[in-house]
Amino acid sequence: MNIALNCHSVLIEKSLRKFLKHQLVAEHDADILITDHHMVSEKPLLRIGMDPDADLKKPFSRSQLMIKLEEKIEESSNKKIVEAFTVEEEESLEEKIERATRLFVDELVTIIKGHYESRP
Repeated sequence: MNIALNCHSVLIEKSLRKFLKHQLVAEHDADILITDHHMVSEKPLLRIGMDPDADLKKPFSRSQLMIKLEEKIEESSNKKIVEAFTVEEEESLEEKIERATRLFVDELVTIIKGHYESRP
């Protein structure tokens, strides 16, 4: 899993860098973006904060962070697969299956790369 950070809080960013040091990449290469403020992105967002709509409440532990990240990635993958079957009514069943399979393969490759890149 490739992760990018976009935080206003230096303390939160330093904590996240410590927790995720082997998974951090530039924003354009990331699978998910972690932020501590409201923002819009094409990437799935995991927002940390104290307000009710934050995905992860402060303070948080490394294990809480990892659980939320996994949930967000899974939610995003499921959404892509559903979209693959509902994008266009005019597509044939074969085209829809090909697109869903392509998305599945892309996600599988990301998971495998993330696993091997995180090994020391």
